[in-house]
Amino acid sequence: MTEYATGELIKLVSDSDPKSNFYIGALETYRALIIYYQSAIDEVETKLKIIDRELSSPANIGRSNMIHQIQSRVKTLKSIILKLDRKGLPFSRGIVSKELSDVAGIRVICAYVDDIYMVLESLSHQTDIKILEVKDYIKNPKPSGYRSLHVIVEIPVFFFKETKNIKVEIQFRTIAMDYWASLEHGLRYKQGVTDESLSKRLGETAELISNMEKEMLEIRNGIEGI
Repeated sequence: MTEYATGELIKLVSDSDPKSNFYIGALETYRALIIYYQSAIDEVETKLKIIDRELSSPANIGRSNMIHQIQSRVKTLKSIILKLDRKGLPFSRGIVSKELSDVAGIRVICAYVDDIYMVLESLSHQTDIKILEVKDYIKNPKPSGYRSLHVIVEIPVFFFKETKNIKVEIQFRTIAMDYWASLEHGLRYKQGVTDESLSKRLGETAELISNMEKEMLEIRNGIEGI
């Protein structure tokens, strides 16, 4: 992680950059922040794995691998500084902790939509997890067709001399939603395409995938006798 952060710093700093000293100082702060945010990710990931194990047991739902995959990342120094710049805010440990909710990010990929809400419900019942914000782009998709459930949680992490309450953003998607979102991002942003006809086709594709998901869920429910 430190090597990656250093790489980001090199991209930011040049000999002619008047902020060079600031960025060099920021690297030390960033290294300290990584410890907090990566530890928070570890805590939440452990909870999610336990929830998956419990719900997948025959004594409970009994459907194996309700959580198909868990991905995580800590924002790079460059991403943090650029986001704060857009907000007109300086970089500091206190400002990052207060103003940014997505420094620590986890993506939870489930097979079915109802699995997403079941996992979130189980997570919300845990007394040391505080749900700060929920944005449901599954029930209310974005105009682009994007579907996902975004949840900001706060979790206490116990260190040697202190306990820190740290925010983590969790994005819940189905396999199909993740497939669409990953390809859409590459087509629209990485290629720099803003064509309206492309946007329309991507939106229609998102709707087709959503309808397919609903059909697969109905098939599963029919097999399970729900």
